[in-house]
Amino acid sequence: MANKPSIAGPSARTQSWENEGGSLMPVDQALSLGVTRQMTETYRVGGYHYTNLADAIAQARRMAKLEAELLDRPSAT
Repeated sequence: MANKPSIAGPSARTQSWENEGGSLMPVDQALSLGVTRQMTETYRVGGYHYTNLADAIAQARRMAKLEAELLDRPSAT
């Protein structure tokens, strides 16, 4: 009778990863060391990322204007 290969569960993968760089600090310990968490909104326009909405809108307008110009231009022959 052949032995079935063992399938490692999620905990085995976590342990393997933790051995490479150490486990994460508990949130309480991080807070006691002065570590703070900050969530940041990000806006994406084309391949660009912005944290400022006004910048994202300006880029979107530039892209829309360029697209309109390219579509309205007669083809070169």
